[in-house]
Amino acid sequence: MNDMNDDPALAANKKLALDFLNLAFANRVQAALDLLSADASWWVLGDPQRLKVSGSKNRKQIERLLNGLTQAIPGGMQIVVHGITAERDRVAVEVESEGMWHNGKRYHNYYHFLIEIRAGAILQVREYMDTLHVSDMLAG
Repeated sequence: MNDMNDDPALAANKKLALDFLNLAFANRVQAALDLLSADASWWVLGDPQRLKVSGSKNRKQIERLLNGLTQAIPGGMQIVVHGITAERDRVAVEVESEGMWHNGKRYHNYYHFLIEIRAGAILQVREYMDTLHVSDMLAG
């Protein structure tokens, strides 16, 4: 019996998820967008009334989100992947990031991404992070 970790489809899904996150955190917006399906969505933890990056976003809003990240952290972020798990069409990734905010403040956050993949493209991203830290950075 094969170990599920040896499954080529799961390995491809993990690679796609990691490629997407690496591109997004490095401010390579168009390259990241190219990995999304036409009907992709992204949900970010939090109340959109209190934290503007929170809530559900369609593909056009995802582009604005990533461009906003580029403006907020122009040098991009370094990321460390602490764990990755794949099952069928879903990939869970635990990530830590660090970068310099446009005003010189250090940005350092922890995330859990749940990424759903369909036909070799990212269909949905669900992002869980320290929303208080993001709110503090946006207020500053």
